[in-house]
Amino acid sequence: MLRQRGIDCRTPYEWIDGTKEKKRTIKDWEIRKFLSKKKSQGEDITLITTDGDSCDQVRADGLPVIYVPEVIRDYIVSSEKSPGQQDC
Repeated sequence: MLRQRGIDCRTPYEWIDGTKEKKRTIKDWEIRKFLSKKKSQGEDITLITTDGDSCDQVRADGLPVIYVPEVIRDYIVSSEKSPGQQDC
């Protein structure tokens, strides 16, 4: 949905490993290290996550993060599949 609206969004796998394939588990510290490096290079990347602990860690590092509770994510996913839905 975000890409369809022109927002550049990528998974941690795309950013860190350069692939969409999930060949390994990316640890929270790897994501924070990546985000910190990008920030030090003048590029702010906002993490959007459903993981509350990860959100707290990223926020504690002073990095941009958006927490999306599972219930909201589930609603978004189900509404994308519903025919006839109109955008707000």
